[in-house]
Amino acid sequence: MSRKFLFNMNGNNRGAFFRWLNAFDGEPRIAWYPSAHDDFRDLMYLHPQYAQMNPASKPEPSPPDIFLHTDYYPWKRASFFENSIIYSDKRTVVSVKSIEELPRCDLPIDDRIVDFPNENENPGRVLFMNIEIQSMVFGSFTALVLYVFVENAAFCAQRMLPLKCRLSHVVHIRFGGGMGGGGKSTGIWMLNVLRTFGCELFITDNHYGLQSGDQRIYRLYPSLTGNEDTSRFDQIRVLRSESWSGHGDVSWNLFY
Repeated sequence: MSRKFLFNMNGNNRGAFFRWLNAFDGEPRIAWYPSAHDDFRDLMYLHPQYAQMNPASKPEPSPPDIFLHTDYYPWKRASFFENSIIYSDKRTVVSVKSIEELPRCDLPIDDRIVDFPNENENPGRVLFMNIEIQSMVFGSFTALVLYVFVENAAFCAQRMLPLKCRLSHVVHIRFGGGMGGGGKSTGIWMLNVLRTFGCELFITDNHYGLQSGDQRIYRLYPSLTGNEDTSRFDQIRVLRSESWSGHGDVSWNLFY
C-alpha cells in the first residue's frame, strides 16, 4: 500500500518525512508524475482551488496528499539544488521551503530507453521537499513532493509494483519520446499499470505510440506489459496545450 511504499523510501531516516508519515492518519493519496523535470504544475492543477474554479463535467477524486516525481534527469544539476526559487513569472512563484535527503535508490539507466544516460550528476538521489506556490490565481499554499532521480520504468517495475504502491493520480505530460532528453519511450506502458495502482484520475497530453524504448521496456520488465487499453477513460476536463506542456491539449480522465 502507499504507506508501505513511502516508509520503504524513507529507510532509516528519522527526519521530516518520517515525522509526516507517522502523523498521517490512513493511507496517503499519491500523485505520480514521471519525467517531471523541473515542472511542478501538477501541484497547482491538482489543488482543490483549481477544481473549484474550473469544475469538471463529473465529480472528481479527492486531491493527493503527496506528489511523487521521478526523472533520471540528464540536465546536470536540478534547479532546486542551486536556488530556492524554481520558477517565477508575473503570476506565479514556485519555491523550495525545505529539502531532506533520503536513502539512495540506485536503479539501471538503459541507453536503449533514454538519451544521455551518463550525463547526470543525480542518479539514485531521493529528496523530500516542501514546495510553496504563490499564485495570483490560486493564492498561496504548500505541497509535499518526493523527488526520485531514477529512470521511470525501472522504478515502477523494481520498486513501486513489488511494494504494491497505490496511486490516486497519474500524470503523463510530455513524457519523452525524444523531447529534450526524454529518450526513446512515450510512456505508453503506463496504460498497463493504472489498474494495478488503483489509479482514479489519469491526466495526459495523449501522446502515446509504441517506440523502441517502450519495446525495450517490455523486454526488460514483463510486469509493465499489457494491451495499452484506453477504453476505461472518462474525460472530465480539457486544458489547452499552452497552459501546461505546449505538447497538446491535456485531458483529465476518470479511470474505471
